[in-house]
Amino acid sequence: MRWSRKLPTGTPRRRGAVVVFVVVMLATLFVCAALSIDVGQICAVAAEQQNTADAGALAGSTLLQEKRSEDVIEDVEKLIARNQRFQGYESIEDQVIELGQWDSVNHVFTALSPDEWERGAFAVRVRAYRNNLKHFFAGVMGRKATDVSREAVAVGSRDCRGIWGLEGIKAGSIVADSYDSTDGAYDGLTARDNGDLCSGRGITIMGSIDLHGDAMSGFGYPVSVSGSSGEITGITTSRLDDPPAVTVDLSAVEYSNDNHLIGLTSDGRSPFRSPYYVDISGGATLELPPGTLYFDSIKLSGGASLTVVGTTTIYVKGNIDATGGTILNKTRSPNDLTIYCTGSAIKLGGGTAFYGGIVAPEADVTLSGTSGTYYGVLIGKTVTFNGGYTIHVDESSPLLDLMPKGPPPMLVR
Repeated sequence: MRWSRKLPTGTPRRRGAVVVFVVVMLATLFVCAALSIDVGQICAVAAEQQNTADAGALAGSTLLQEKRSEDVIEDVEKLIARNQRFQGYESIEDQVIELGQWDSVNHVFTALSPDEWERGAFAVRVRAYRNNLKHFFAGVMGRKATDVSREAVAVGSRDCRGIWGLEGIKAGSIVADSYDSTDGAYDGLTARDNGDLCSGRGITIMGSIDLHGDAMSGFGYPVSVSGSSGEITGITTSRLDDPPAVTVDLSAVEYSNDNHLIGLTSDGRSPFRSPYYVDISGGATLELPPGTLYFDSIKLSGGASLTVVGTTTIYVKGNIDATGGTILNKTRSPNDLTIYCTGSAIKLGGGTAFYGGIVAPEADVTLSGTSGTYYGVLIGKTVTFNGGYTIHVDESSPLLDLMPKGPPPMLVR
């Protein structure tokens, strides 16, 4: 006798539903595998490419301060190639290495053409690519490979050593270049391109400009030129570090100096209105002895002048006002006259060329004159050039050691 079991009326057969369920589960497993393995692989490779881009950009911006631009490109390519071999692939031809400039205000990189590299490039952008990265599971769903790329930009500040306005520089029309006074007098035919304008804040040029050097503002501050004509042969970018921390100490020279060697003015008068307050007027001249001198303040008016005839260092506790007179260095060597000042204001006229160095980190320094000329270096809290001014930075000045070297390169993107 054969028994048979009948399905209850209304009960569907489920074998087809199981097949559908299995297919859905397998597809889900593949998607999960693709997400966990293939996406994980993409993230790992992306991290490798970011490391490669970062390393290449930092290395390039470092080398850019030391080598020719063409050599920088070649060295960065070698670095990327070594990284790729370590990561198990080679595709150096897919990488993009660019030299250019970085706008720190708008956070924009501008690539330069090869003929502009030597004069203006200070930033390096590297785009690291790993193209056609094969997938393990995503290929089943039609996605067989992915291109992975990452980008980095690094900048390196050059040394900025010339005219420092710690809290800003303003000028009308200005011309600047450099020379080495130990080689002799300034000669425009052999002038150099290190007439740098440096600031911890902004640099504003309101007239024409002919700057044979760099114009480097503080980080996040602009270099603004509003004149109708002009040229800056160097870079115009923000510095990456703080301005130099310059201090002037008068504690020793206030009581130990060569003031006893100072004589009378050309009209037979004492140059001092109070103990060491220099006040000369009426066209009189005071010839200063070589050595170390200390003054409470200096005021020259009515065409009066202080004359330097040898190596002289002057320390001034208060302000200097020479708009009505002249500080004349007869040796015409900027290294023979150095003025250290702790006052809040220094004013120089432009009737006679100034040869020397000024260190006044707390002073607003103003140089006026329609045809003034400054030979040497200068550090002031702010620096203002009124009228048309010409600057010849002396590259041999020991005061340049007070100015910082460019900081290490840093990634900005």
